Amino acid sequence: MDKMKFSKTDTRRTVMALAVVTMFVATLGVGNVDAAASPVSLTSDKTSATVMVDDYIVATLTLDSSDSRYRNMDVFMWANWPSGVEWPHAFYNANGDELPGKVNDKGGIITLDKGSTGTVQLVIFCEGVCESGDTNSVQIYGKTDPQWYDGQTDSGTTSGCQTDSSCSDTTAASASSNVTNTVTISLTAATDYSSTVSGCTDSSTGDNNIYQGQTVLWDYTLTNTGYSEDSYTFDVTATSSIGAETGFWTLSAGLSDGKNLVGTSGTGASSAEASISVTPASDARPGTYNIELIVESNNGGPDAGCNFDVIVPEPDLEIKNTDITFSHNSAWINTNDKSQVITIYVDVRNNGGTIDSSGAKTNDIEVKFYIDGAQLGGVETIASLAHGEEVTISREWQPARAYDEDNEVGLSVVVKVDPSDAIDESDNNNNQGTQYFKVIRAKSSSPSFLMGFVALISAIAVAVLLSSYYRNRDLE
Repeated sequence: MDKMKFSKTDTRRTVMALAVVTMFVATLGVGNVDAAASPVSLTSDKTSATVMVDDYIVATLTLDSSDSRYRNMDVFMWANWPSGVEWPHAFYNANGDELPGKVNDKGGIITLDKGSTGTVQLVIFCEGVCESGDTNSVQIYGKTDPQWYDGQTDSGTTSGCQTDSSCSDTTAASASSNVTNTVTISLTAATDYSSTVSGCTDSSTGDNNIYQGQTVLWDYTLTNTGYSEDSYTFDVTATSSIGAETGFWTLSAGLSDGKNLVGTSGTGASSAEASISVTPASDARPGTYNIELIVESNNGGPDAGCNFDVIVPEPDLEIKNTDITFSHNSAWINTNDKSQVITIYVDVRNNGGTIDSSGAKTNDIEVKFYIDGAQLGGVETIASLAHGEEVTISREWQPARAYDEDNEVGLSVVVKVDPSDAIDESDNNNNQGTQYFKVIRAKSSSPSFLMGFVALISAIAVAVLLSSYYRNRDLE
């Protein structure tokens, strides 16, 4: 083929123009990779992909050099990460060999024959900075550099060797300003098998107190965050910080072993809501316990779960002042020191647990009544008081004296529960209640002289009238 003739001036102008264009393209950067036209088009078999953690995906890239003016075409492949977080990657040829001609250990060159196509494999690894749940994107393009130009112009080679296969091109494709179109692949990192447990913080009672023999629920949600479908095994345990026995506690995860959930790649239920059920043994000692839920993947994924503390309180027996009531509002004592019989009622409750730290239970609980500081009758016994339970007991009382209206608000009536402190409690200051009852003395009345005199005169008058009546009757 004939060579095209150029003057020195034309050559100088051409070189300067190319330099200016090169600088201009360089300033455009990756954000405008199509700034200079390239005869090579780029396509990918993937526009999005999910990469498993500690695994990789392969994107097959096809390069098509439809322009047959070139004997050979070097294409420098490059991957740009707009997020600034670069996942490990490499370019390979169709034979699985890594592309040569890297720059800073990245990219690589593939050489296309005249007007031909080529295949490059981009392998992206999810490791290091890539973690499950991460998202990223990669922009792939090529910089093309023709080795020979059919218009008889050298491309960085000695003049006259366009047809000489021994000639080599001295222009690096990585420095070319001829850029292909850009292919973008969206990436999501995932694991085949992973799950999370959320919740476990709020109980059905609103606090972390639990009581012997009573069931409390803690809600939670199990979610399959893995890519693949998975099934699970559940285990709930209770442990004591002081080594208290927990073997007879009743614990349940609320989900049966073998529960199946789809992963992010499937359709259907990927999460399940349930409640951890905790029932302390009837003899559970007061203290702090830790409840742990363990969810095990049946396909080898890492365990998920949650744990939280619960508290078994000491007993707390209580009588408030307002728990003492009477059958009458007041009573009286007459001149013969006889008074009304009053019934005293008292409510007794247990706000705490049913067993103390020494093992004493809230059974056979003693209650005593006191009037004016003296015990009234014998000891009243309550068979048992569970948490939250309340009983009412009563005692009859016939007051022995009236209250002093000038110095007293009434006679003191005190009722005490567990007066001997046989049971250790969380609060011993609420074990008695006090009320005051008014007993009034009825005043005796003595007839006055006038009333007596009037009565005497009346009696005499009646006697005179009767006498006169019978005398006149006899005369008739």
